[in-house]
Amino acid sequence: MYRSGGLQKKFFIALLIVGIMPGIAALLATYLYSTHSLKRSIGSSFQEIARSAAIRIAATVDQEIDRAVQLASLPLVIRQRIETANHRYAGRSDAEVRRLLAAEQTSWNTSRRGILNGASSQSTQTIAYLNDWVRRWGYYVRVVIADRRGAIVASTDPQAPYLNDDQEWWQEAFEEGLDFAYVSSLRLDPRLNDYVFEVAVPIPGESQAEPIGVIGLVIRRTVLLDTILPIRVGDTGHGMLLDTEGTPLICPVLPPTAHLIHEALLNQIARDQPLWFVADNDAHGGRDSIVGAAPVRFAHKLTTSSLGGERWFAFIRQQPEETYAPIYSLLVKVGMIGFGLVVGLASLGFLVGRRIVGPILALRKEADLLRRNIAALPEAASAQPAESPLSSPQIRTGDEIEDLARTFDAMRRSLEESLRTVKTQQEELIRREKLASVGQLLAALAHDLRNPLGVIRSSAQLVLERQQADEVKQEVARYIIDEVDRLTHRINDFLRYARQKPPEPKPLAPEALAEDALWQWKAQGGHGRIEAITNFGKGLPRINVDPQQVKEALVNLLLNAREAMPEGGRLTMTTRTGADHHVEIEVADTGCGIPRADLGKIFEPFFTTKEYGTGLGLTNVKRLIQDNGGTLSVDSEEGKGSRFVIRFPAHA
Repeated sequence: MYRSGGLQKKFFIALLIVGIMPGIAALLATYLYSTHSLKRSIGSSFQEIARSAAIRIAATVDQEIDRAVQLASLPLVIRQRIETANHRYAGRSDAEVRRLLAAEQTSWNTSRRGILNGASSQSTQTIAYLNDWVRRWGYYVRVVIADRRGAIVASTDPQAPYLNDDQEWWQEAFEEGLDFAYVSSLRLDPRLNDYVFEVAVPIPGESQAEPIGVIGLVIRRTVLLDTILPIRVGDTGHGMLLDTEGTPLICPVLPPTAHLIHEALLNQIARDQPLWFVADNDAHGGRDSIVGAAPVRFAHKLTTSSLGGERWFAFIRQQPEETYAPIYSLLVKVGMIGFGLVVGLASLGFLVGRRIVGPILALRKEADLLRRNIAALPEAASAQPAESPLSSPQIRTGDEIEDLARTFDAMRRSLEESLRTVKTQQEELIRREKLASVGQLLAALAHDLRNPLGVIRSSAQLVLERQQADEVKQEVARYIIDEVDRLTHRINDFLRYARQKPPEPKPLAPEALAEDALWQWKAQGGHGRIEAITNFGKGLPRINVDPQQVKEALVNLLLNAREAMPEGGRLTMTTRTGADHHVEIEVADTGCGIPRADLGKIFEPFFTTKEYGTGLGLTNVKRLIQDNGGTLSVDSEEGKGSRFVIRFPAHA
């Protein structure tokens, strides 16, 4: 039975493996490399945006510091007013200064004009200048000028506290020195309901050795928002301003108190250099987000407590779905290319496989036809056909397959011719062997019949003579009967050899079959000096054989054993279970044995070492055993005896 399409399938699969696997590997490598490149490109872009945002934030704050420094350096409007305010402390004790400040605080709270009651025209001019300055920029909440004791000299906000020596902005700016500026963190102003931050710088004296006062600016968060809000990355990407406590100071999506940056993300952000990375959680619900971050570095030196003791960072993030959209698009493209590659290679493999397998299938068909014609050659030879019906396969591939087809065709023709010759010679040989066998059979039959017939004729003549005594006539009659029985036995051997009757099997117990054969052998007599021993196994499986044929074979073996022990001996008959679910029947004797040189010939027709006999006994025994599905083996040693073992498969 032939497999259908096996080679084509193997070739198809092999082509797919050879073609697709490298293609898939190349596509996967391309996808991974492209994904890595895209992530790196997006991350680098986010990093650069964060760096630019940090620079703009720092520039904005530095600009406010510069404006405060410029304001503090005005000699007439600011410095002279501070020096005048500080001059009133000269020659007074601390207690007197405190009483003076307490009285002035009361006056400040009463006037609520941004200057003290009874202030000079110079103070009025300073307030007017500061108000014009605030209105010019539009995002200042107030400007405060305080002397060296923290008392307000001038303020654009009448609600500002008069004494500020306990305020952080005044302490930091006045005590840290002329080289430092103070910038607070963002805080919520309840009066404005908006976030503000403070910038304070010291006012240098004429000697530039130490500060004589402080200028404090309260600035709306708007000035920082203008640096963050314009940052847009796609539809969902935006910038943020964070501090190292994880507080989003400026976030266009959520208010500062609505969420905090978790510690793991904060630890990744807080670096001295701009960077990008993939965040497990970007604090906005995004997973595996690509983010960029950069520290905000100011040009001015800030005091220790500036920014609430923290650092500021610009932070850029985008929803992962939008960030990875190019990567997903690339994945779809790679998948489509891979699918196209599979379809293309599959189609190519099918076409190429069909082109290769088609001629091979044609050769297989021709081989099958050749096989069937070879099997039919005996009939074809007897009919002597003139030509084989096979035709040459028309295979035109222009490669080794076409050469194979031509070689196969030449081989087929040569084989057909050789087989015709062989079959013709075989039939002639069989015919000659049959004639030789018939001649040998007739010669043996003539030899076995001629001598007994001559003896019978002589004995009959003696009986016809009148002068013979009755005792002689009776002896001669018995001799004639013996010779006739012998002739009958020989003729039966020839008939059994010539007529091969098919067996009629049925299940039988092996020991019962052996007992019947032994009883029939004993009934024929001539075993007086032979000791017969039986070793029959109990509960043996049945065997499916023709009882008459197997019993005839066993009796023949028993007769041979008796003839091998003319002086007497021991005959052993055994039944047992053999290997591979078989049953064995053994006939063993202690007779003369069989010469080693004759062991290979004893089953051949007409072979005998006896002075009498046809040489067909063991031939018939072996044929009967084999016809019933069994095997016969012999083991013999000259002078010690022989052992014949019959093996039958156990009946299921």
